[in-house]
This record gives sequence, C-alpha cells and structure tokens, in this order.
Amino acid sequence: MKKKSTSQSAFVNLRGLIGLVVALAGVFLALLGFGAFSNALARAEGTKPALNTAQGQRLKAAFQVIGDNFWAQTNGPRGGDVIALATNASGHVFAGTQGGGVFRSTDNGETWTGVNNGLTATNVRALAINSADHIFAGTFGGVFRSTDNGDSWTPVNNGLEFPFVISLAINSGGDIFAGTFEGGGVYRSTDNGENWTLIDNGLTNTYVTALAINANGHVFAATFGGGAFRSTDNGDSWTELDTGVPNATFLSLAINASGYIFAGGDPLGGPVGVLRSTDNGDSWQPVNNGLTTGNGINALLATPNGSLFAGSYGDGVFRSTDNGDNWTQVNNGLTATFVLSFATNASGDIFAGTYFGGGVFRSTDNGESWNEKSVGLVATDVRAIAINANNDIFAGTYGIGMFRSTDSGTSWEKVNNGLLALYVRSIAINSDGDIFAGADFIGSAGGVFRSTDNGESWSDVSNGVITTDVRALAINSSGDIFAGTYSGGLAGGIFRSTDNGQTWTQMNDGLACTNVLSLAINPGGDIFAGTAGCGEGVYRSTDNGDHWTLVNNGLTSTDVAALAINSANGHIFAGTYSQMGEGGGMFRSTDNGDTWTEQNNGFTAFDVNTVAINSLGHIFAGAAGGAFRSTNDGDNWSDISSGLLPPGGNVWALAIDSGGYAFAGTAGGGVFRSEQPTTPGIMLNAAGRRVHGRHTVDLSWTGATSVNIDVYRDGALIATVPNTATYTDSIGVRGGNVRYTYKVCEAATQNCSNEVIVRFGGPPL
Repeated sequence: MKKKSTSQSAFVNLRGLIGLVVALAGVFLALLGFGAFSNALARAEGTKPALNTAQGQRLKAAFQVIGDNFWAQTNGPRGGDVIALATNASGHVFAGTQGGGVFRSTDNGETWTGVNNGLTATNVRALAINSADHIFAGTFGGVFRSTDNGDSWTPVNNGLEFPFVISLAINSGGDIFAGTFEGGGVYRSTDNGENWTLIDNGLTNTYVTALAINANGHVFAATFGGGAFRSTDNGDSWTELDTGVPNATFLSLAINASGYIFAGGDPLGGPVGVLRSTDNGDSWQPVNNGLTTGNGINALLATPNGSLFAGSYGDGVFRSTDNGDNWTQVNNGLTATFVLSFATNASGDIFAGTYFGGGVFRSTDNGESWNEKSVGLVATDVRAIAINANNDIFAGTYGIGMFRSTDSGTSWEKVNNGLLALYVRSIAINSDGDIFAGADFIGSAGGVFRSTDNGESWSDVSNGVITTDVRALAINSSGDIFAGTYSGGLAGGIFRSTDNGQTWTQMNDGLACTNVLSLAINPGGDIFAGTAGCGEGVYRSTDNGDHWTLVNNGLTSTDVAALAINSANGHIFAGTYSQMGEGGGMFRSTDNGDTWTEQNNGFTAFDVNTVAINSLGHIFAGAAGGAFRSTNDGDNWSDISSGLLPPGGNVWALAIDSGGYAFAGTAGGGVFRSEQPTTPGIMLNAAGRRVHGRHTVDLSWTGATSVNIDVYRDGALIATVPNTATYTDSIGVRGGNVRYTYKVCEAATQNCSNEVIVRFGGPPL
C-alpha cells in the first residue's frame, strides 16, 4: 500500500524541513512517524472594531469579520493531523497539530478551541505539562510556554541553538528535556524553559524521536537510526543501550509503573514492532505476539491500570494487558488508523491523535471502542476547492475525503458516500453540476470519482483505465473532461472522457512528460498541461487533446503546478516550483503559450500551488509561503496572507464564488474565506437607531443591478423590495445587548452583498 512517505512510518525530508520546498510529487515526507511536513502555520489574532453603543446615537455597523485581515478562517472542515496530546491536572486536553497549532478541550474532548495567541510556529510536534500546569510545546520554531492554560504562549529558546524540537519530557524536579531533529540532540532547562543547555555527552545520534523518564529520574532517549540511550545523571552523560538491533530506529517510548521500558520501532531501520526492557534498559526483547503490523509504532502509552497501548502507522491501535507479552488489535470505531499520539486522563479515558486529517478519537472503556471527537478542531489539509453555480463549496482533503458547505463556510459536512478515495487532489464541476474528484491512489482506491447529486453520493468512474494519481481535472465547453495524472510513466499522462466520465482514452501523442500537475482550457478550447519532474514545462493542444506540443519558450522554471487563463484577454498564468531554492514563481504568456515571461515583482514565495482569476481579471496565487494578488495582469504582486495560519502558510487551493469571495484551502488550517469580496459587487452599509426606544436599522447599498432586492436579517428573508438602494427595517424590539446580521441579494439569486452587524448595547464587537 502506498503511504505518504517512502517507509512504512513517516520521517523527515530535510529539504522540505529546512528549505520549505514543495516536493514535486505533492508529498511532504513526514517527521518521525508524526505526520506530513507542511509549513509552520500560526493563527493570526485580531479584534473587531469598537462601536459607539450609546442609546439614541446612530450605530456604526461592523463587518462580520476579525480585524483588518484579508482572510478569516471558516468553521472547517474539521479534523487534522494530531501529532501530540497531553492532559493537565484539571482534565483539560491539549492537542498539538500539524499546521493548526494547539487546540484545547475543557469538556473531555467533546469540543475544541484553538489556543494559539503568541504561538508563532504552529507545526507542533510535542507537548508536555509540568506539576504547575505550565504547558510546553515543541515546534519547528523552538519551544513555547504557556502559564495560563494555553490562553497565551511565549517563546522560551535562550540557548536552544537548534530549534527543531520534536520530543519533550519533564522530570519530577521540573527539569525539561527537549529532543531535536538531526543536528541538535537533547537540550535541558533547569529553570522552567528560560534557558537551555545542550547535553550530548555520549549521545552519538542527535535525531531524538522520543524521550521518557523513569521513577528514578533516569532519562531515556530514542533516536532515528542510532538506537536508544540512557542517562543516569540527569542528562550530563549518555550511554548507548544494546537493544539487539544495530543502529535501530525507534519512534516512541513508554515506561510503566513497574519500570519496564517499551520502545516502538520503525521498519525502515528496524526493529519491527515493540521491544521491552525489564532491567532499566540493559537488555531488550521483542514482544510482538499478536502485534500484527509491519508498520511503525508511532505512539506508546502505559496506563495506570496496567494496560499498554501501541499506535501504528496504518493498522490502528493495539492493546496489551500483560506487559506486552500479548497484543490485541482494538479498532472498534477507529475510522482513522494512522495513530500518532496518545494521552490519558485521571478517569482512564484514552485519547488517540491520528494522521491524514483523522483528528482525535476517545475511548472511555480502555480501548474497547472509540469515537471521533473533533468538533472545533479545524486543522485539515485541504488540497482542492471548487464552487458550483449555487455557491456550494466543495473542499477535498488529503486523508478524509470531501466536505461540502452550502453557507459560505459557516458549516461543513463530510460527503463521502461511495467516495472510496479519500486523498483528494483535484475537483472540477461541469455545467450540469456534476462533480468530478481526482484522487491519489492510496491503498487500492484512487483515480476519478463522480457525483451527480451535489456530493450526496459518488461512483468510481476510472473504469480501470486511470490507474495513477489524478492531480488535475478540467472540463471544456462541450463537457469533455480531461484528467492529468502524475507518476504513472507509460500508464500516466492525460486522459479524456467525452461521455461524462463513463469511459476514458489516454491522450499522450506528443506528450513527452506524463507527470501532469495542472490543466487549463481557454475560451477557444485550447488545452494547456503543466508538467513536472521532466524539465519540460507546459504543453498545448489545439485539437481537443489529440496532439500535444511543448510550449516553454521563456519558461525558465519547468515544474508547473498551476495554470489559469484570463478569459477576458486570453493571458495564461503558470505557477511553478523552485528547484533547490532557485527559480519558481509566476510566469505569463500573452500569445497563447508561444512565449513566457517571468512575473515575480513583489512575489516572494516561489513554490506556487494554485492560481485563480476573478471576474475583474485580478489574479490570485497560493504558494508555500502564503497568498498573493495582482490587479494589473501579473505585472506586480502584493502579499495578501494576513489572517492565514500564518501569513507564511501553505496555500494549496484557491477558488472564487459568484459574489467575488475568495476561498483558500490550506495545509493545516482548513478553508479560509476573504473577509470582503474581491470584486466590488454589492456593498452594504447599515446604521442602527432607536425610534421611540424601538430598534430600527437603516440599510443602504451600491452595486446591485436587479429590479428587486431580497433583504435578509439573521439569515432569514424578511423582505423583497424595489431596488431603491435603501431600506429601513423597523424591528420594534426594545432593550439592549442585541445584535442583528444583515445582507442583501439581487432577488432570487446568490449574488449577495457583504454581511454587516448592527448591535444595540452590549460590549464592543
């Protein structure tokens, strides 16, 4: 089964980690079995503008947005890669995610809230909590500390010269130990994180995947490719342990109440399964009876009741009740089987963090059954977005399939009935509203799936013809569908369907590179294909895909991940990847692809994933490094990343609805929506006043061209009125601390204004 990395657990791609370079296959190798690498994301905080709430004064309305950011996070899709878990003395649960930062649950996992104020590096790899309930988060930007239950975070990195922290442990005296990615080793802080000292005497491998401390204060370090080490002097010196496996790769450690040590292995370097030591690490034995997995053991948990849990990379959870002598797979209800982390609380409830967007699962019966608990956990990896004529949004995630929002991102629902391929990379919608989803082949499922009922159900329409990852989809004005596949060799390239996906024909005549990442079709029907990994660039077909010609004159970066065409002038925009930090960025062709020019003035992120163009011809580009916009045909670019997680985050997908709102699919933050329409459209203003003490709101708008206007208050249609550009809503309610949300639409259409809020009394918005 193909996994997200080249081993049966995940591990680091150094180029992806240090260089922040997008891998051409669209895959980031993961760190230590903990998850796919994506750029560190941090939640941007903002406040709403204050209002004058004095009675009798006109009330200035505020947009229903946060601060002055370009983007605001929608409410989903929920889920995410949960790399780390921890619980405090109050029973609060903390989840460290890949890209989404830290989430907190104060109700035993039922709901989650992002708590990232001050957490400027949100690729969280480790969590630890001391006896004072101070929380420490290990990230790719060092260590952060919270002394107020996660409400705020402070970086504490003095002396931490290698800030890629992937494991943490705290001893009974409060000393903190931090293990790093290869190049650092183990650091120790004896003053609650204020200062750190490198303690690597005898530590011959500096890639420290896990740390654990026993009742005697002995510290154990597991490494990637260097075995295990023990320190009996609080880290001052280390001794390599004879595990019986030379240069072993370990991913996890746990110590039970008897002092037995358990180490989870990785098949990349061995061992497979779990090793146990009953003599403080002096000798080790494999304990794998019933542990029916050949994948990495990413997480281990020893519970107070004597149970031992092992989380595997693809086979779920195993439990042992006899110190590892025997294991039983316990996956009832565990729908995400790539398990990365564990935590338990005083009641014995067990929490499992999962990969590929699976989120958090909880067991209240010692692992006998599991339930997903991800409400409010928005840390998903959204690789594709498409919007239909009704402004329904479809978001394809990498690992948990398709989500749909019918209310501009306010709520999301998973729509995977029949969608067996859950690693979605591309979406296209035809003029009849049929939806096509292209997916990577993970396991036995992939290719192209079709829904003819707005996502309610899906059917596989690959028909055995498309057998490799589908990274691009495009549909022409005749309804012909084109699918671009990647890494298929002779089996890949471009496929065409002229019967709505029922049958497919490979169309590779002249296509020397079959690694296709992007497709676009101009108003005249010419098709453009962006390729990668071959040094070729863009191909063009002027005969509906029957033949292809290389058109790369001036295209100095030839890994083309994104293509978009301005329908007004036919100009083509190509988003490319850099190579080892060189090249990349945006290119433009004004002559149908015959020649290309680099268009990177102001464009500071050169690994481009996606390009979209609004009705005004403004160009939007999403990259590993944020989002950018050009309002002058690509001549100049401005950074519009504010509000993303963080501004330098990884934007996989962009789409623009009929009202001009832009939507961005991100790596670790779900979907974001622009706070304002990207086109002028209908602009609504509102002012509140009291008439004889009763609430009255005056609305005015510009940009509407219809005869009649629908007026909405709090999501409900309250009036359809002539388009006089004004309307007064006499609500008739008295009192304070009441707020109303308004929008107007051209009658019986989805062409709507921005939303505005009017509040009578109460605290500032």
